[in-house]
Amino acid sequence: MSLRRAGGVGAIALLFAGGARAQDRPAEDEMFGAGTQTTLPSGASGPSGPATPPPPPPASQAPSPPAPLAPLPTAVTEGSVGADTRDDLNLSDPKAGTRFSAEVAPDDPLKIGGQFYWRVMSSGKQGQNPQDWSLSAPALLDVFMDARPNERVRAFVLGRMTYDPTLPPNGTTSASTSATSAGSVQSSDSLSAMFGQATRGPSVALDQLWLRFDLMHTVFVTAGKQHVRWGTARFWTPTDYLHLSPRNPLLPFDPRTGTTMLKLHVPWEQRGWNFYAYALPENVDATSTTGSIAGAARAEFVLDTLEAGVGVFGRQNSKAKFAGDFSFGVWDLDFYGEAALRNAGDVDFVHYQDAPAVCAPAGATTSMLSQLAAAYYPAHPGSGWKPQATGGVSYTRQYADKDTFTVGAEYFYNGLGYSSAKDYLGVLLPRDQPLTNPATFFYLGRQYLGVFATAPAPYSWDNTTFTLSNLTNLSDWSGMVRLDYSLTVLTHVRFEAYGAVHYGQQEGEFRMGINVNTTTPCTGTPVKFQVEPGLFDVGVGLRVAL
Repeated sequence: MSLRRAGGVGAIALLFAGGARAQDRPAEDEMFGAGTQTTLPSGASGPSGPATPPPPPPASQAPSPPAPLAPLPTAVTEGSVGADTRDDLNLSDPKAGTRFSAEVAPDDPLKIGGQFYWRVMSSGKQGQNPQDWSLSAPALLDVFMDARPNERVRAFVLGRMTYDPTLPPNGTTSASTSATSAGSVQSSDSLSAMFGQATRGPSVALDQLWLRFDLMHTVFVTAGKQHVRWGTARFWTPTDYLHLSPRNPLLPFDPRTGTTMLKLHVPWEQRGWNFYAYALPENVDATSTTGSIAGAARAEFVLDTLEAGVGVFGRQNSKAKFAGDFSFGVWDLDFYGEAALRNAGDVDFVHYQDAPAVCAPAGATTSMLSQLAAAYYPAHPGSGWKPQATGGVSYTRQYADKDTFTVGAEYFYNGLGYSSAKDYLGVLLPRDQPLTNPATFFYLGRQYLGVFATAPAPYSWDNTTFTLSNLTNLSDWSGMVRLDYSLTVLTHVRFEAYGAVHYGQQEGEFRMGINVNTTTPCTGTPVKFQVEPGLFDVGVGLRVAL
């Protein structure tokens, strides 16, 4: 399906389709465990993602229609005593209502809050001395303002500041950072971080900025930078099209910011069905023309115990992306899954070749690493439609009056991944011409398996949560085992700690050992660098949310 057709789908959806319940990013609590968190104001969007917006009221509870407008006075004299001026009519006391609406503002229409989060993390590699273990101490501050002048209008903004004193000061970023100094890729946002170096900061970002209102209690509109996630899976989220980058679930905190979009939601209350339509002017690159605006549509259905959703996403000069997901329960088992269908022609792939025959053009200023990437790992677009599908099951058992534990497993087939670890370096290396939609960490392999067990508040430990996870890349046979611990103290303070051990093939994704000892083609310049395989990760953190 061409993008022009997909754009048409999005445009039609914007005119006629409604929207479904906006799904949040999966909480870290669900993946690796956490203690009791301080809740934000009802429906507020927290730093780890917005809360699900409150459902529209049923017809029986809908607010009464506005009262008839009073007629304007026949004559208004400026400065006359007792006369209703324009400001008196349109900007009167909100508690008394205005001529535009019968809705009355609450006593406290503005909430201000946020979160402070500071972590200290370290990773050790095979054969390293303790003094050579990597160190990072990222601090994060989220501040939000949540304005609700009445029940039908809400405005929300969340700003974020990050700072890491262990990184170089501002202005010292270098693209030629030695790979030997790179930390564990599992603690990075992307694979390219192994060959780059961020600066200390502080860095400021806008996470959310949106306005929500309804049209005649029927169409619910949210406009601005916001978080919307499709799908039901716990670890792998192939249908998460409305974020500009995939989530790395191994990170203790999801650093992604929201995406600017216009969202329309029309619920069908009698059936419990919902319909969404989206227009997304934000992209990884600039959106300089109206034709560059992406469009999407989604519908969600409830059929007895089955909940299902289908969607389509389209952007100019790319093929449409299709999505579907489901969840249902059988006895004490909860099943879920999601599937994406994408055209590989929109993705650049690399393949290792032993006999390079590519030389840098005369006068080119390419780096040695870029020359290696072009010579040994030539890039080419894929072809055909490729599926990405994940499915899982979880079981919850109550072993005491108020105590439960949950175990589960999830499998992921990635039609856009690689079946051999030899190709990974071609995705990692910097290039003069960046790859188009390349595979990212956690989506490098062709097949994955994850299992987990979590015990929230066991027995008398009401403020403690334990979670054990095992993640395996079945394509390169690398994996990691991770234990997470969370303890809530002093009501608002949460202490977190985790430890992970890496195992399997040294060149695999979850160990990422690199050993290059070669020469650049044509020039014969020697190139040598090495990254030892990952061995373990540890970290502690403190979180305060208000």
